Amino acid sequence: MPATVAHSRYCPMCGTPVKDGPAGGFVCPQCNHVQEPPGAHKARKEAARARAERVAAAAQQREEERQRVLEEARKVS
Repeated sequence: MPATVAHSRYCPMCGTPVKDGPAGGFVCPQCNHVQEPPGAHKARKEAARARAERVAAAAQQREEERQRVLEEARKVS
């Protein structure tokens, strides 16, 4: 019995049948065109914002620690 594969999506760039990825997007195996899953841009933007907040907090902690060490050095001398 022959297997029939029904593709629900086709690459808009080259027309090759594609399979949906686990999150809803796909990468065309023929031309490597990428279709991101719904909400991927928003999630990436949120992750970048959260990372920027973590980096800023770490920088602030380093600066506070540096100031504390300088204060202690002034007290000693």
